[in-house]
Formats: sequence, C-alpha cells, structure tokens
Amino acid sequence: MADQTSDKTITLQPSWKNHLLGYTLSVLFIPLFGVGLLGLYWIYKRQKKYSYTFSDTQISSRDDKYQRNIDLINIESVSVQQSWLQKKASIGDIKLETTATSMTLRGIADPFVLKDMLEKAISIQKERQKKKESTKPEQPDRDPGTMERMDYLTGLWQQGLVSDKDFKKEKKHFE
Repeated sequence: MADQTSDKTITLQPSWKNHLLGYTLSVLFIPLFGVGLLGLYWIYKRQKKYSYTFSDTQISSRDDKYQRNIDLINIESVSVQQSWLQKKASIGDIKLETTATSMTLRGIADPFVLKDMLEKAISIQKERQKKKESTKPEQPDRDPGTMERMDYLTGLWQQGLVSDKDFKKEKKHFE
C-alpha cells in the first residue's frame, strides 16, 4: 500500500477493505453468468482510481482526471470519519480542512495513526514558517535612497556649492 521514494514522498491508495462488501458480493455472483467477474473488475478499478501523495510540504489527491494539492501549512483541522463497517475493518476516511477548501482521503488503513502523523507534520511546518518569518532581515530605518541623497548633499557642501547654513538645514531632514 505504501510506496516511499527518495524525494521524501509517500504514496497511499485506498485499502481493499474499503470495498469489502463489493468484493464479497462480486464473488458470490460469479456463478450467475460471470456477472461477479465484471463486478470484481469494476471494484478493483474503482479502488485503484485514487492515490494520495504526502510530502514534507503538501498533500496531493489524484484520480483519473484531476489532481488537488493542499499545503500542510494551510490545513486547519484533521478529522477521521468511520462507518461501523469501517471501524470493524480498521479503515476510515480522513478529512482535511483549510479556510478555502477541504479534501477527503477515502479508505485509509489505520486512519488514526495517519491523523497523528499529519498533525505532527502540520505543526512542524507551522513552526518552520514562524522561524522563517522571525529571521527575516529588518528593514532599514531610512527610506531607500536616503543615504545616496545625504552623500550627494555632503559632496555639494565639500565642493563649496552649498553654504554651511544650508547644509545644516538640509541635513536635519535626513536625521
């Protein structure tokens, strides 16, 4: 179920247990003109339709046509939803919510373990963002170009093109 590559990403697919009822009914209907074989194929394709990729910074949900990405830092809440059959099979749906959208990861095995891991990853990303914001260089006290204008004024004064009185008067604007 899990595939880990060198880029620190993990890819998960819904558990076969999420389609347990469909597989069971399909096996029971095999003697009925092979209808069960079509059912098995359809359920297998439906199970393999979705994949979820987790990286250090985002989660991607992919199906046949679309791919949705959510950055971990934007996730506000993580919750697990389970039906009674899913509880018995130890699977569930994980719902991720942001201010703008939500994403549901369906049929995940051991959803509470994954939920805890996601919450830890989210808190780590938020701490990294706070550190990044706190280490930003401070803005200079002066407006951009102030030092260049002061140097220009000083040059004029040194050349004698500006009087001492005018130089002191203009210098007060830069302090």
